Amino acid sequence: MSDTGWHHPDQPNDPNQQHQPNMPPPPSWQAPQQPGVVPLRPLSVTEIIDGAVKTMRSYPAVMLGVAAIVVTISTIISYPTQASITNTANDLSPDATGEEVMDAIGPSLSGAGIAIIISLVAGAFLTGFLTTVVGKAVLGRPAPFGDVWAEVKPQLGRLIGLSLLPLVPMLGLALIVAVVGFILPPLLIIFVPAAFVVAIWLYVLYFALAAPALVLERCGVIESIKRSHALVQRSWWRVFGILLLAMILVTVIASVIQIPFGLAGGGASAFTGSPGEITFFGIVIGTIGAIIAGTITEPFAAAVTALLYTDQRMRREGLDIELARNAGTQPPR
Repeated sequence: MSDTGWHHPDQPNDPNQQHQPNMPPPPSWQAPQQPGVVPLRPLSVTEIIDGAVKTMRSYPAVMLGVAAIVVTISTIISYPTQASITNTANDLSPDATGEEVMDAIGPSLSGAGIAIIISLVAGAFLTGFLTTVVGKAVLGRPAPFGDVWAEVKPQLGRLIGLSLLPLVPMLGLALIVAVVGFILPPLLIIFVPAAFVVAIWLYVLYFALAAPALVLERCGVIESIKRSHALVQRSWWRVFGILLLAMILVTVIASVIQIPFGLAGGGASAFTGSPGEITFFGIVIGTIGAIIAGTITEPFAAAVTALLYTDQRMRREGLDIELARNAGTQPPR
């Protein structure tokens, strides 16, 4: 997909036209109402959800195929570590000291650290890749893997950096809660819920739409956070509500998929191992369930976020006019 249409609103489309006014199209020109997966106008909640599903159905190879590969790699690495920690915790005596607990789960924690790093890189890549596909899907453009990867590759480092930044305010809030708990424990009944609310408010306002802004506008990490703030302010409740709905749908879908695998994994563990212990067969079955669930839910969540970003720009900045003009001057998919 051409970058035209996704540029920062303060920057011109074409560097060679910086001093030319933004002329309207000729009277005979008619913008296509829906060249891609969503109509080029402000979207309803239903259209955003439907557009996410349409994107997955229209681009199954790059949406589901790439998600399956990335989720498989990260899940295979992380799931055994989680199972090991769970088994170790089950084997510990209820009277075990903190030192005994750390000695028992210490080796597993080092593996968990490596798994977190790999998951972070995989998540950053998947977010950038899927967002780029959605950007092309909005205009009905083809999205071959090579073209999408060529666009995502230069931004991977910034995507990883962006994925780390939300940890800063969250750790700050956790530190405040810890200090309050140390000095005045009774106040935790107030500070814990308050910190949770503040964390949600900060995330939605500054980070909810930062990844699509970074990928589609080719901007830096800090600029993408500023763009998220600009797009979400005065629409916080709408953005929060749509993201919450998407999270509920993702949770329900993942649960429906994983429940039979969880039951089968528990039965395999009970049959081949000690009660309450997760065996190799249980890990394999549970991992398969997690991979299938992630393959479906990760693209859906990324598509909803990217389409929500597109909707906010169409509402705030008239992006629909720019995208319609761009779609009308390019060959259809």
